[in-house]
Amino acid sequence: MSETFSFTDLPAFLTNALTEQGLTEPTDIQIKMIPEALAGQSLIARSQTGTGKTLAFLLPALAKIEQDKKGLQAIVLAPTQELAMQVVDVAKNLTKNHPIEIGAFIGGANIKRQVERLKKQKPQLAIGTPGRLLELIEMKKLKIHEVQVVAIDEADRMMAERPSWEATMQIAKRAGRDTQFLFVSATIPKDFSAQVADVAPFVVQVEAEGGLLETEKVEHLFIRVDTRDRIDMARRLIHAEKIEKGIVFVNQLDTVSETAEKFTYRGIKALPLSSEQSKQEREQALNQFRKGETHILVATDVAARGLDVDDVTHIIQLDPPASPDSYLHRAGRTGRMGKAGTVITLIDPKSEYKLEKYRRDLKIELAERFLAHGRLSDDTRNKTRR
Repeated sequence: MSETFSFTDLPAFLTNALTEQGLTEPTDIQIKMIPEALAGQSLIARSQTGTGKTLAFLLPALAKIEQDKKGLQAIVLAPTQELAMQVVDVAKNLTKNHPIEIGAFIGGANIKRQVERLKKQKPQLAIGTPGRLLELIEMKKLKIHEVQVVAIDEADRMMAERPSWEATMQIAKRAGRDTQFLFVSATIPKDFSAQVADVAPFVVQVEAEGGLLETEKVEHLFIRVDTRDRIDMARRLIHAEKIEKGIVFVNQLDTVSETAEKFTYRGIKALPLSSEQSKQEREQALNQFRKGETHILVATDVAARGLDVDDVTHIIQLDPPASPDSYLHRAGRTGRMGKAGTVITLIDPKSEYKLEKYRRDLKIELAERFLAHGRLSDDTRNKTRR
């Protein structure tokens, strides 16, 4: 495997697009994944969020598309509508000066409109959610017999959601044995190679350097708090840290709107982000957050999985995540591409046992903090009485 890979090894249209975006040096996962992918190897790639995984699978997929050959040549599958549309945006930016027909096919959008569009425009690259893509393939509106590359983003998440995974495997089987598969993920589920052996019998695993959350610029903190005081503690934290771009995570879907409303009532610019909202409502919340019109998003894991927003400075976990994997994905929303970030977990007495699990499984330092006199302190003498 080449450790000397540089973006100049890619076709000129991609190199030029990357240079325009100020990207000249590949990240570790790109160095490990792109040469192997260009050589045709099927891969399982693990790299924490915010390390350039999207480009690691998208660049080789685009490099293999023959511009003058009509018909579908590559597919990207993503677990959520938002993530699929983020990949579409990245692909369109890379092909601005080298037109490749890109089709977006997501569940929740009008299928009749998608079918109409397919009559006029035959995509060379299809990006979408597995259920909708499979539906269009079964309707014979998308022909995949000439597909060379299938990339599966957030493979661990796909696997955890049975309908998505079954649709993914159906698409993979129809694509055929000669297809190249690129599975990318922040964590690799147990026995993953065995699970995909039917469709990808020869698959190589690559991993980016560093532990799952090994980034010096992200601080991992926790504050002990009674369950009933968590929302108030989060509110005080937002004021104390002067957070202008932060995400507050909750475990229960039915507490998302309630929490956002309580923040708003206390003068914090906050919006909910949940799977119960319409696609338009979610897009509107994300746009306001990106533009800085909203300072806090209150979200569940499902809504924020794969969320790609630059410069998120703080993650506050109102409820401790159920698993280290969930912690990993939440924490991955900050400290992206080497920037600083802070993850603060509010721990009630019955959840304290989870701290050790996070430390052990994620190999992170978790430091206790106290909120006193409007600022965070590590001094126990400043401990706020419960």
